Amino acid sequence: MGLLFGSSSAFAAAPAKASRGKGEVQDAMLYLKVLISGLQSEKVAQPMKGALVGCIYNNSLGKITESMDKVIAENPGKIDKDNPSELLSVMVRICGYNPQDAASDNPAKGR
Repeated sequence: MGLLFGSSSAFAAAPAKASRGKGEVQDAMLYLKVLISGLQSEKVAQPMKGALVGCIYNNSLGKITESMDKVIAENPGKIDKDNPSELLSVMVRICGYNPQDAASDNPAKGR
């Protein structure tokens, strides 16, 4: 997946809301399912799981939902809410995991 947003976390720009609509609750439930599935999957790397755990530990589900919705809205047609893999990819990025940073921490061994 290409770079959809900057390296900074999307949480800083997410304003708090007093009330939640039905759509927001549905989105929150979807994102929570994606987060839990990612944590349970053997296909998800441990650094990604660490970012997800830190994210849910340090942020409310409402804040995560707002950040996810913001990124999706800023990238129309690029992220499919019906594709859990795409949602998980976005979620780990807003939670602070950067694949480029991970690659530089563990460079491939040369000759």
